[in-house]
Amino acid sequence: MHPLETSITPDAIVERARALVPILQEREAQAITNRQVPAETIAAFQEAGFFKILQPKRYGGYEMSPAVYCEVAKTLAEGCMGSAWVYGVVAVHNWQLALFDPQAAEDVWGQDQSVLISSSYMPTGQARKVDGGYRFSGRWAFSSGSAHCSWVILGANMVAEGGDGKAEPYNFLLPRSDYTIVDTWNVMGLCPTGSNDIVVDDVFVPELRISVQ
Repeated sequence: MHPLETSITPDAIVERARALVPILQEREAQAITNRQVPAETIAAFQEAGFFKILQPKRYGGYEMSPAVYCEVAKTLAEGCMGSAWVYGVVAVHNWQLALFDPQAAEDVWGQDQSVLISSSYMPTGQARKVDGGYRFSGRWAFSSGSAHCSWVILGANMVAEGGDGKAEPYNFLLPRSDYTIVDTWNVMGLCPTGSNDIVVDDVFVPELRISVQ
């Protein structure tokens, strides 16, 4: 991976995306057959710094404009739509993590700033309040790129303590040890995205790993 490049420009990182287009074109058939973006492609995205575009500088990121992130995603799509989809979905979580308690980012990136996060925001989770957090369960579909990620953000509707009684959407952040990926992604379109199901069976999620959507 490139060392932290404090002087890298948006144009330079978009050019890295442009250089990968023919490689993605060569790998697209394999990605469709395997129903997953190849690990080599994710490694290339890491090497190019694409996941750092929206990541806070405190955790080794570039903190660039969302416009740069969008331009990289559009460029990658010229090579492989599925690979660009996975990049677009996964990379945005490096921005979203900054909306959680700061300790949550330390939990994810404290030892390895290249760790990736997947998601499924549909509010299908069931959460029960306990001391220090929640017991959490559920099943979610369409977690794109989850096979390449070590954490996940999952949705649930909850009534906040002291609120008006209306359920609000919340996000729960969980490590890979707390959930199972179920291979359900047998589709005609966007085959490489590996958008499989996530299953959680009564795990504890501390308060600091929960945020309002």
